[in-house]
Amino acid sequence: MILLQVLSEAAARPKVGVVLSGGGAKGTAHVGVLKVLEKAGIPIDYIVGTSMGAIVGSLYSIGYSPEELDSIMMKQDWKQLLSDQQKRENMSLESKEESDRYILSLPFHEKPQDAISGGVLRGRNIGNMLWELTEGYHDSIDFQKMPIPFACVSQDVVTGKEIVHTSGVLPIAVRASMSLPGIFAPVVLGDHILIDGGMVNNYPVDVARKLGADIIIGADVQEELKTAEELENDIFAQFMQLIDLQGQARWKDNIRNSDVYIKINIKGYSTASFKTEAIDTLINRGELAAMEKIDQIYAIKKQLGDVSNENPARNSRPVRFSPEAEHKHEQYKHLLIGDAPKNTLNLGARYDNEEMAALIFNTQFQFKQLPRHSFALTARLGNKMTGRLDYAFHLGKEWNLAAAYKIEFNDFNIYNKGERVCEVNFNKNRLILHFGRSWKKMLINFGSEIINYNYGDFLFKSENHRFEENIDKESYFKMGAECSFNSMDHPYFATTGQKFSALYKYVVSLNHQKPFHVTSIYWESAASLNTRFTIHSWAAGRYVTASNTVSESNTMGGQEAGKYFEQQIPFYGINRFEIAHRALALGGLELRQRIGKVHYVSVVGNLAITSDKWLKFFQDGFGADEEKGYHIIGGAIKYDWKTIIGPIGATLHYCSRSKAFGAYVRAGFNF
Repeated sequence: MILLQVLSEAAARPKVGVVLSGGGAKGTAHVGVLKVLEKAGIPIDYIVGTSMGAIVGSLYSIGYSPEELDSIMMKQDWKQLLSDQQKRENMSLESKEESDRYILSLPFHEKPQDAISGGVLRGRNIGNMLWELTEGYHDSIDFQKMPIPFACVSQDVVTGKEIVHTSGVLPIAVRASMSLPGIFAPVVLGDHILIDGGMVNNYPVDVARKLGADIIIGADVQEELKTAEELENDIFAQFMQLIDLQGQARWKDNIRNSDVYIKINIKGYSTASFKTEAIDTLINRGELAAMEKIDQIYAIKKQLGDVSNENPARNSRPVRFSPEAEHKHEQYKHLLIGDAPKNTLNLGARYDNEEMAALIFNTQFQFKQLPRHSFALTARLGNKMTGRLDYAFHLGKEWNLAAAYKIEFNDFNIYNKGERVCEVNFNKNRLILHFGRSWKKMLINFGSEIINYNYGDFLFKSENHRFEENIDKESYFKMGAECSFNSMDHPYFATTGQKFSALYKYVVSLNHQKPFHVTSIYWESAASLNTRFTIHSWAAGRYVTASNTVSESNTMGGQEAGKYFEQQIPFYGINRFEIAHRALALGGLELRQRIGKVHYVSVVGNLAITSDKWLKFFQDGFGADEEKGYHIIGGAIKYDWKTIIGPIGATLHYCSRSKAFGAYVRAGFNF
């Protein structure tokens, strides 16, 4: 009934068209304009947009209210959305652990011409969002039969001509309209290679007129041309000015052809101003700009008479956007020009007051001719120097058969009760073969390895140690299984989630020693009492049946797992690490308070118990004979700052065993 009434009224009165310009983040201001038009009761018969105007206009045309559009714009992670980076929660556990190490990750193509053929970004995430938001409009349709007739503009780089999308697959048309040259990959439709329409018609009033609009209400965020002084040191502004110059004459004609021209104040903001505070301000400015024209808007309302502005689709849209959803839309994926780069070059850097500076370089690549095979090369420079070559054969459904070779050169000190007892330097060669599967939150592996340690120097500074003094080599064959689970929402500042791992290894000595077993388990949890206060807890245990191994000894200390030895378990109160007995268990509790958005202050306490025998673990761990076992209590206060290069922090800690204070300073991701 409402639909018939709306159609009847529309047939008897002038048709109103709303035009929304392109402008990247600035275009979010259009949401504020739509709020005012709705409150004024203006019926909209056509809506036309370019780029961001196409996104806002298309969603409004299929039934999203201005309030819902406001919520969508405000709640997006635009940094992630405008990249090709997969959301952390949608990565496999193995991929999460790998990506958490690097400051910078750059895609590259097998052939240089593949990179030139498209944009820097595939636009996968923005495309997924458009598909999700336009659920129900994925078939090829006539846009003029949508609840509010819609059109958007792109440009064909083959002919240079404007393409007006009045039919087709809605999210693909919108994606084409926002394909900023050199930034987003163009969209291929038939013989057309389509890019952002802003270069030919950024404020498409003439398009709305051709569709049948008698009255035009236009919202524009395009800036006047900048001066030489404003452009001198701003490369991005120079690029955007070139785009604006292409359609300057048409833009001015379309301004003159508008009945109500709403020029939005975007001073202080740019195409890339996608921060939440900026979007909130821009939407408010859009509302203010429309209110400045409210007399003209009401004059149009009076001219139209007593008509309804009810959107017939508003109450019938059951689908709303789920920001957690991640979909692979094959139809969309194959319409992007060029092949998606499966190769990346990654860089990490860190500093701490123990190792000083360290760098890590990694490249991951996959050849087109071998789609089920992937390769990786990694080099680490610093006090610990490593090189690693990885190969994986992808069996399907996340099952992988993998092999790796790793060489390491290391030089470090071993401590006991805070006293340096020996200096060690060695090189390690490791050949690994494993078979496993990775899910989003879980990883299982079965494998074997051959590992050889050559100790160049093992200099003892004290008699307070438990090693043989003629160690020069250790060689082992190991086989075992590992299971890991991780639902933490952040690798360093988790507010919710659990982490668990269990490992078993059967170790055969190639130096004529008896075989032995290694078992370890680790659990970690984060829970928030409110948006700022988090309780972080953990517990770990490890048991080694051999007593005469250096490389598989239980080690604890520092704040980073596996920093010096793969099996190293963090313990606040011990710098670097100390060697424990064959059985080790520890647990800790951190109370963390967030201050502002990126600053954290924590109080930490932890307890470790170690013994030579499981059966007398607590008896020896709390006994008087340290040769059989002992326990340690440690505590710390720490400050951390979350930055794009990783955590930057300082810790002051105390250990009951050494009865000494210590400090630790670090910057960067762990690797």
